[in-house]
Amino acid sequence: MPVISIRLVNPQRAFTLIEMLVVMVIVSLLITVIMQGFGYSLGLYQRVVRTQKNAYTEVLAYNWLRSTLSAQIAARPKDRGLEGEATKLSTYTYQPLVEHEGLKTRIQWQLTQDGDAVSLVYSEGSILFTAYRWPESSGQFEYSDEKGNWYKRWPVEKADIAPLPTSIRVLIRTGSEARNYVVSITTRKRAEVTMDEILYGR
Repeated sequence: MPVISIRLVNPQRAFTLIEMLVVMVIVSLLITVIMQGFGYSLGLYQRVVRTQKNAYTEVLAYNWLRSTLSAQIAARPKDRGLEGEATKLSTYTYQPLVEHEGLKTRIQWQLTQDGDAVSLVYSEGSILFTAYRWPESSGQFEYSDEKGNWYKRWPVEKADIAPLPTSIRVLIRTGSEARNYVVSITTRKRAEVTMDEILYGR
């Protein structure tokens, strides 16, 4: 009786346990690398968004400072002019942040130290809010005369009718870094005063 032999041309072979473990390790490594890259990208995106937000807020605060202080009103007889110190200043301006533009309004800017941070605070009447905050910093106001000298107080010398400074700056120190936010006064530094105002205050 003839013997019939059967040969499998493409025999099917299952994965061994070792091969399955190798595949699982490779897949786990790929997932770990992908997740680390995704986490880094997400963290980088969040840092960029936070930096952009801080930069926008800082620019907005400077524009508020510049608009109010560049439109100051020079003192007249028997009138309060700019009263400036290292940590605060108050003055009259034609461009307040709350009242309508063009109205003579008394405003105040102040630098308040809260722990290791300094805040720029604006007040107008009963309204008060923080415009910007620098962490791990200190700050002060400085005032420049016509010769370019900077002082921590204005007016430098007591006078009946003190002129406005040419510029005001906020000096912020963060460690060894110093930043200057300079505002040039664009209005008249001295008011035009008539003889009647000098003699009779009118």
